[in-house]
Amino acid sequence: MDLGLAIDRRAPVRRIPLGDGTSWVDLVEGFVPDAGALFAEVLAHGRWAQNEVLRYDRYVPEQRLSAGLPKSGPPLAVRQADLHLESAYRVRFDGVAAIHYRNGADFQGLHSDRTMKWLDDTLIAIVVLGVRRPFVLRERGISANHADPTPAGHAPDDVVLMPGEGDLLVMGGRNQRDWLHGVPASDTDQGRISLTWRWTSRRGQPDTNPTYYDGRQFSDRARQPPNRRR
Repeated sequence: MDLGLAIDRRAPVRRIPLGDGTSWVDLVEGFVPDAGALFAEVLAHGRWAQNEVLRYDRYVPEQRLSAGLPKSGPPLAVRQADLHLESAYRVRFDGVAAIHYRNGADFQGLHSDRTMKWLDDTLIAIVVLGVRRPFVLRERGISANHADPTPAGHAPDDVVLMPGEGDLLVMGGRNQRDWLHGVPASDTDQGRISLTWRWTSRRGQPDTNPTYYDGRQFSDRARQPPNRRR
């Protein structure tokens, strides 16, 4: 399906400063006007799989599906979005990753994208297709008792956005160093797909702190990769 000019390059950008202003989020509502058609096309083209992530000494299935998409292949809108983002932010992003939340039971806990290592100056652009659901940002170190927010409530200092239906969200600056983000479980039977582009300037001090996510073992077994496909 050829969607023609499938993005709105003229849609206004609203910048939301976070914390002391070194982190921010750009929100572009209606970036993909025909979001339903793109949702269906990405769903059909993606080679979806449920990954497993190593948590200390065992693999745990992620509660969502993942797929990679070529930047230059179908859907055409993905290529158009890629060109627009590189022109607007004047950087070369990595390849496009897609995540499919099949319904409200699928979620992503609060985290930062530490796999980029250099976190002082990054960009993460997300085109959100499908149902609107909370996208939660929390300053690192605040409200530790609410590690994974739920529809029942959010920590008082959380920044909660509701992207969906073709909106574009871009996290920038020190966002991955100083803030966490996630998509909590939600009361819906509808699907959500996020298309994600990432970039880091590789400036500043790299993050070398260990996590339970990086393949460490707490036994005498051989070291294993941090994630795998089911």
